Amino acid sequence: MTSSPDIPDNLIEIRDPEIDPTAIMAEIRVRVEQRRRELGYDNRRFPTFGTADYPGEPEDIPFDDLLYHHLRLANRHYAEVETRPVLVSSPATRLPLLGRLWGLIRGGAHNLVLFYVNRLAAQQININRHLVSVLNRQAAQAQAQERRLQQLEEELAHLRSAKDKAGE
Repeated sequence: MTSSPDIPDNLIEIRDPEIDPTAIMAEIRVRVEQRRRELGYDNRRFPTFGTADYPGEPEDIPFDDLLYHHLRLANRHYAEVETRPVLVSSPATRLPLLGRLWGLIRGGAHNLVLFYVNRLAAQQININRHLVSVLNRQAAQAQAQERRLQQLEEELAHLRSAKDKAGE
């Protein structure tokens, strides 16, 4: 079982210099993984709750300004939905007696529609949250890959330089 970033090694606080909590946690993880294999458990990883955080614009690698502009806006606005009833004035509501009744019926009908629209909006916000989380994770992975690519290019340039010097 690999060390999970969600479970810290300092989960247990021990103030005895002869005991290493990190080693104990590593041993617990090994034994749990071994026992899970013996019992035939699936090796599933469950996602954490919430939205993957916006990775932010990288400072050490080149990036697409437009991509991060839209990603920032998607993170800011994915949960915004306006569903308040907007009832504009109607000539029918100005009639004495019947106008009041029409206003009540009209307001009730709008509230009924908004009830179902709000249910749909809540579902859409949940989908939006997942989509924004995917985009955030992909942006973070792209940043990591770009950093690794730069590192490999530097190593390749260094090796080429060392080869050229050795060939002279």
